[in-house]
Amino acid sequence: MPNQSLKEKVVVVGAGAKNLGGLISRTFGADGASVVVHYHGDSAKASADETVKAVKAAGGDAFAIQGDLTKVPAVAELFDEAVKRFGRVDIAINTVGKVLKKPIVETTEEDYDSMFAINSKAAYFFIREAAKHMKDNEGGKIITIVTSLLAAFTGLLFYVCGFQVAAGALHARRCQGVGAARYLSQ
Repeated sequence: MPNQSLKEKVVVVGAGAKNLGGLISRTFGADGASVVVHYHGDSAKASADETVKAVKAAGGDAFAIQGDLTKVPAVAELFDEAVKRFGRVDIAINTVGKVLKKPIVETTEEDYDSMFAINSKAAYFFIREAAKHMKDNEGGKIITIVTSLLAAFTGLLFYVCGFQVAAGALHARRCQGVGAARYLSQ
């Protein structure tokens, strides 16, 4: 069985401060990885700092970085900073997602645009930047977890809009896989 150690691996976790992303950051850090803990806004800064502290206490290395991943320059900065601090990116995990918690008949165009930007656009450019930053490595892994898909299992109809946007992100991931495959290990 091949060595599956995360020691000396560099992991970028989009929305890596709390919830699922925080768990992933802490788990990979405890397994020896250097973790880039992304968080969106000021309200998540304390969680990001706690996650970085937990990763370091468990034996990994980490730093937190704030950015609005619906803005392409912020996505590029996330990966550029990972390379600047840790030398490369081996694994990129995107857990950024938004679920709109109201009936679909009450949604606005602004609601949809916000959800699309978070669930689809951010995911698309996260994958693009990950592939660009892994092309000089001997491979890497890109994982996209569209958290709003989890809502499909709740039975609540107000998640339909988020599910549709998330499905778009999954389609984009399949399309990008063709172009990014040459940069990533199988």
